Amino acid sequence: MIPMVGHEQEHIEEKVEAEVDAQTEQRRKAWRGMLIPAVGSAAFFTSTVLGITRTYRQYGWPSDAFGWTDYALMSIPFVILALGLTEEIKEAQG
Repeated sequence: MIPMVGHEQEHIEEKVEAEVDAQTEQRRKAWRGMLIPAVGSAAFFTSTVLGITRTYRQYGWPSDAFGWTDYALMSIPFVILALGLTEEIKEAQG
């Protein structure tokens, strides 16, 4: 085995360190890309819950307030959530 010269070893270490830094930065950017939609979704969800709470306090429980089309519209996010989770599970299983 040929021993490495000091500057060659430093060059290899710098190259490996640069690759690790690039991977770390890529992971950070990917997670930060999720941050804005997550914050927006959390703000929307909070606003909706507060609106429901205020409406409930003012008008009470919505007995007979919704028709079948209202229930259909309210179910859409849950259908999308179920489909998204199903796709993620399928992809994770290979």
